[in-house]
Amino acid sequence: MLTGFSKFYKRKSKWNIYESLFFILLVLVTGYVLIRSPLFEVHRILVRGNQFLIEDKIRSVADINAGVNIFKLNLATVAKNLKTIPMIKEVQVTRVLPSTVLVTIKERRPLGLLATGEGCIEVDEEGIYLQKTGAGAPGLPVITGIKADVPSPGEILKAERLEDALEVISGMPGEVIGKLSEVHVDQDGQIKIYTLEGTQCRFGPATEVKEKSAVFAQLLKELSKQGAKVKYIDLSSTGTPVVKYQ
Repeated sequence: MLTGFSKFYKRKSKWNIYESLFFILLVLVTGYVLIRSPLFEVHRILVRGNQFLIEDKIRSVADINAGVNIFKLNLATVAKNLKTIPMIKEVQVTRVLPSTVLVTIKERRPLGLLATGEGCIEVDEEGIYLQKTGAGAPGLPVITGIKADVPSPGEILKAERLEDALEVISGMPGEVIGKLSEVHVDQDGQIKIYTLEGTQCRFGPATEVKEKSAVFAQLLKELSKQGAKVKYIDLSSTGTPVVKYQ
C-alpha cells in the first residue's frame, strides 16, 4: 500500500509540474498578446473635471504618445507631468480598456488678483500663484495694499496680511464676490472692500468673517432693492453696522 501511494504521489507531482508549466506558459502568452496587440494601443485621452484649463493643454502636458501600449504607459509619470501645471491641485490617471486613458483633475480656483509691480496675478485660497493675468478679470477682486515677492507659478506667495485678505474674500457668498472690485488691506490690518458700483465697506480686521460677510451680503441686497446711493458701510462692529448714505 505504501508503494502504491508513492507511485500515486509521484504521478500527482509530475502532473502538478505540468500544470505549473502550462500556467506559466499561459501567462507569458497572454502578456505577450496584451503588449503586442494593437487592440491595446492608446487612441483616446479623456479629460474630466477641468473648468479653467483647456483640454488640449492638459493632453499636451500629459505627454501620452498616441499608439503607445496602454499597459506600458507609466501612469505615475503622466500624473507627475500634469502636476507641473499650477492650476491643477489633484490629478488621477487611469486606464480604461482597451484603448482609453482617463485623466481626472481637480483645479485650483482663482480667488483674487494680487496687484504686483509686474501686473496682476491670480491666487487661490491658499495663496498659491496660479498665473499672470490682466487687471479686471471678471468675478475676481483685486487685492491691494500688500507687498509680496512674486515666486514662480505654483508656489505659495509669502506676504504679510495676504492671508487676511483671502480669508475675507473666501468668506463671502459667491454672488457677492462677483460684485467686488477691490479688497484693500491697510498697514494696521484694517480691511476695506469696494464694490463694482463704488460702495466702500469698512470691514475692519479679518475677524468674525462669516458674520460680517452675512451682514454685508444682506445689506447689499436690501440697498439694491431700495436703489439707495451709499457712501460707505461700516462693519467694524458686527453688532452695530452703520450705513452712510450719500
